[in-house]
Amino acid sequence: MENVLLYFSIKYSGDWDQIYNALDTKEKITHKDLDEISNKVDCNFITILNPLYPNYLKNTHKPPFVIFYKGDLSLISNHNKTIALVGGDEVNEYGIKSTQTFMKELNEEGTVFSTIENIGVNNEVLDNGLKNNYKLIKIVEESMKDYLKKTLDIPERKNLLAITEIYESNNNIVNLMGDYANRMLCGISKAILFIQFKERDIIKKLFSFSINEGKEVFAVPDSIYSKNATNKLIKDGAKLVENAKDILNQI
Repeated sequence: MENVLLYFSIKYSGDWDQIYNALDTKEKITHKDLDEISNKVDCNFITILNPLYPNYLKNTHKPPFVIFYKGDLSLISNHNKTIALVGGDEVNEYGIKSTQTFMKELNEEGTVFSTIENIGVNNEVLDNGLKNNYKLIKIVEESMKDYLKKTLDIPERKNLLAITEIYESNNNIVNLMGDYANRMLCGISKAILFIQFKERDIIKKLFSFSINEGKEVFAVPDSIYSKNATNKLIKDGAKLVENAKDILNQI
């Protein structure tokens, strides 16, 4: 059955609805295709039927049927200690300092950090985490096949995990990758901290998704004269935080 999930996951490029429909309608697969499917995958993966697949993730909205990964899979089992740090495409000195300060304080409590691979704040989260050897889960906003090509010469390391539910993309799935990454981030994270972003950033979609999923949502405040939109998130329901203790006391 795991090979069936793998087959449909690759055939439909991780499209959850199409995979579900194929399973529901008992779409036919030839024995040859089923036998050969695992040979087409050049990375590690776990299916929703695998004992290593976290139980908490099974209870989320549209849990991934297959997770393709590179790195330290043990990190995904620490749901209660996993906090997402995210922001917009631009980051200034205040955003960098906020990121570094929160990560340092949270790391002292054994936090696993998660974020979506992107420029700006998210990239600062990744760079700071790698530099300090913090525990990091990176949601890849591209296919695992493309990610592996990009990181071919970078060895796996302890405390770092890259994951996605898409092995190989097609034209139909490209526009959905952002939504898939948001769903994965919410699924694996106990709470989400918004650090800095502007009104035009699409990070607001993640905020709406987080609220709908019932996640603990926090935001770092900024001056009322700044263009940082986290203040608006606080008005919309995010909890204002000034230090790591504010987060840890509420999750």
